[in-house]
Amino acid sequence: MNKIKTNQDDTNSVDHDEQVDGLEEAVVEIDQSDSEKMAREFENKYLRVLADYQNLEKRMREERILLLQSANRDLLLKFLPILDTLVLAQQHEENKTLSIVVAQFLNIAKAEGMTAIKVLGEQFDPTVMEVIATQEGKEGIVIQEVRTGYLLHDRLLRPAGVIVGSGKKSV
Repeated sequence: MNKIKTNQDDTNSVDHDEQVDGLEEAVVEIDQSDSEKMAREFENKYLRVLADYQNLEKRMREERILLLQSANRDLLLKFLPILDTLVLAQQHEENKTLSIVVAQFLNIAKAEGMTAIKVLGEQFDPTVMEVIATQEGKEGIVIQEVRTGYLLHDRLLRPAGVIVGSGKKSV
């Protein structure tokens, strides 16, 4: 009887070893698939975080540019009355020094993105012009520029003050 028991024990032992080996292989397969799944999840999270960071950097650059443009805009708006006064003085008196100062001022403003709005002889455009007065002349056409208007980076800095033709003739 001992011999039979031993054979049975050997058979049970072999069956048990095979079951353990099968379970170990299954656990390894599960671990590998879980590891691969986790790796994909981490990679996706990493890519999302990287994209968020890059978007943040881009947004910060754009905000910095807008802040600088806004600061330039405010400063130029403060200097425009001085420029108007210099241009008016230049119109009343021929002075080479004054002409040089006005030219330098306009060159610096142009380098910062400021450009004058062309209005004389143009159709009145309320988006970039402000009517100061109307007088006899072709209706809706700018007859005279009273105050120069400016754009800063293609956005309105100050509207031009203009006199527009009323279309009426005096009697």
